[in-house]
Amino acid sequence: MEKELNPFIAAVYKDPSHFCDREKETQQLIEFAENGTNITLFAIRRMGKTGLILRFFNEFLHKKDTICIYIDILSTQNLADFINQLATAIYSKFPKNKQFSKQVLAFIQQFRPTIRFDELSGSPTLSFDIANPIQQQQTIHSLFQFLDNQKMKVVFAIDEFQQILEYPEKNIESILRTYIQQLKNTTFIFCGSNQKMMHEIFNSSKRPFFASCSTLQLDHIPENLYSEFILRKFEENKKTISSECIAFICKWTKLHTFYTQYFCNILFARNKKNNTLDDAYLAALHILKVSEPVFYQYRNLLTDAQWKLLKAIAKAEKLEHPTAKDFIQEHKLGTPSLVTRSLQSLLNKEMIFYNSSVAKPYYEVYDKFLMRWLQMH
Repeated sequence: MEKELNPFIAAVYKDPSHFCDREKETQQLIEFAENGTNITLFAIRRMGKTGLILRFFNEFLHKKDTICIYIDILSTQNLADFINQLATAIYSKFPKNKQFSKQVLAFIQQFRPTIRFDELSGSPTLSFDIANPIQQQQTIHSLFQFLDNQKMKVVFAIDEFQQILEYPEKNIESILRTYIQQLKNTTFIFCGSNQKMMHEIFNSSKRPFFASCSTLQLDHIPENLYSEFILRKFEENKKTISSECIAFICKWTKLHTFYTQYFCNILFARNKKNNTLDDAYLAALHILKVSEPVFYQYRNLLTDAQWKLLKAIAKAEKLEHPTAKDFIQEHKLGTPSLVTRSLQSLLNKEMIFYNSSVAKPYYEVYDKFLMRWLQMH
């Protein structure tokens, strides 16, 4: 008998039936793309922005003469890496036996790239030997312009776009903005998980991308919608799950998409016919036990002051005033200046994030499983 598929996908996007809500956001992306409006999509990590983009692609590709391309540039270190990612994404997008694909391949091959194939997946990676900055800029311009000239609607999603601020080349924003504004048939989705850096790129009047995009912020899925989704997926697979169990999952994971999906994946995999609150407790303990070696590694990477502050933030869950006298005294954190330095270090290490998009901004531990583990220690 074939093993049933776990309906809770904790990795990459699969298909609409495994995707929870985001109907409004998907429709907004479609409307923006249809009208040729470039988009800034912000969401903290693991909130589901990549899944949303692929869900949008799934809908938008039904339209005639449309190309959707996605790249994640988080691992890139410079402009040369960016070009390689860009060209690889374009090269990989088209089946080699199509006439248009042959045009794409012929165009890319004029740059004489080195093409390597992953031994496991067979996926190609292109590498250009272009050291001259002027030639690098011309290559980017040519790649964008070539696609834009194909009489097709192109949607280009660049994930973790704030990474360009880390490049040693300091004029990347100006270069990209200059080339992008010349395109007539291409819409861009600039995605990012670092709120501060994305704000700097798109909301500072001194930057090239200022006021160039419409903005879409990805927040938590409402509890009632996630609860309905969880219940439906269990029932579709002839399993039951109590309302208390679902409520615990939503609260324990704080409706942070990855952690909610992962928890449900683990609970479903236990293969019980009837799932109760006790089963949710056991799944939570299992998750923390499996993750514990990684959490201890985090401990070794932080100073005592940083670790104590991280624990204090975890116990507060949402911390508005980290240098408040009562908070410092309660958790024995030392001086306000020490807390400020530790706070900045935790932000730089992305152990915590600062949510400034709400009426009362707050600090919160990024990893919800780590947060729950710290609350127990």
